[in-house]
Amino acid sequence: MSSRQPRVPAHVATTRHLCAAYPLVSEAGLGHEGVLIGRDVLGGSFVYDPFTLYRQGVITNPNMVVIGQIGRGKSSFVKSYLWRQAVFGRHAWVIDPKGEYGPLAEAWGVSPVALRPGGSIRLNPLDTADGDPDHGPETEADRPDGAQRRRAQLTTSLAVACLGRDLLPRERAAIDAALSEATLRAKTAEMPAPTLPQVVDALLSPGLAASEELRTTRALLLEDGRDVALELRRLVNGDLCGMFDGPTTAGLRLDGPLVVLDLSSVYHSPALGVLMACAAAWLQSAVRAQHRGRIIVVVDEAWAILSKLNIQLNYCS
Repeated sequence: MSSRQPRVPAHVATTRHLCAAYPLVSEAGLGHEGVLIGRDVLGGSFVYDPFTLYRQGVITNPNMVVIGQIGRGKSSFVKSYLWRQAVFGRHAWVIDPKGEYGPLAEAWGVSPVALRPGGSIRLNPLDTADGDPDHGPETEADRPDGAQRRRAQLTTSLAVACLGRDLLPRERAAIDAALSEATLRAKTAEMPAPTLPQVVDALLSPGLAASEELRTTRALLLEDGRDVALELRRLVNGDLCGMFDGPTTAGLRLDGPLVVLDLSSVYHSPALGVLMACAAAWLQSAVRAQHRGRIIVVVDEAWAILSKLNIQLNYCS
């Protein structure tokens, strides 16, 4: 007879059953500083604060992803988390594509910024924020050349998402040339930043200097950027106009404890990912410009942006 003992396969369990399978197992947890989330599956209270843990070196990045099945309370968790963070003086900015954060905004005493096609409120996704004048630019994106690169990245990403394909080298060059032309036009008009209509106009009417710099003709440069211009034109003159096609509306209250960008009017639009990318780009710049302590940025229904794999944005929190 063989002396070898039979091998017992390892037990596999989900986290839902783990506490029942191993009732006496527990862990030290993440400490008591921060917002109470609930009870840990292994026992004890689960308290989580990304700012505290980042300062302590427990985590290297404060970003979070909330994942779960439909109807399991993801949105309810985020809302309660933001409300509890208010006790610590934390502010929050939310991109709300379903219009679910209205009651939370009301409880906070603020009104959501409702964006809708043909509406009266506009956000310029090409806005940029200057660095702190006392300490210089905070990040690369705060420098003038960094701001232009961010605008080029955003415009390129929007074009890729709208066209549904990668851009050709000549199309990328046409975008760079159009952005430079639009930036000059904005400065001439004493505007803080170029707008998408100016970029589209520069793509459809390229300047002589731009064509000479690229060693081509104005006619060829127009053809190089025509498809991009016609797709971006949808945000300017098409069915999606009236949200991101002009300077940011003056007088928006951005100093409250909660800022909600309500995109519920376009939630069922196939272009939701593109519109959310525009909103996120503006929000990133606005958060940087505020320079107010610790801000939590929430991108609800982020799958709409992630489904457009070519849309690459850096979010700050």
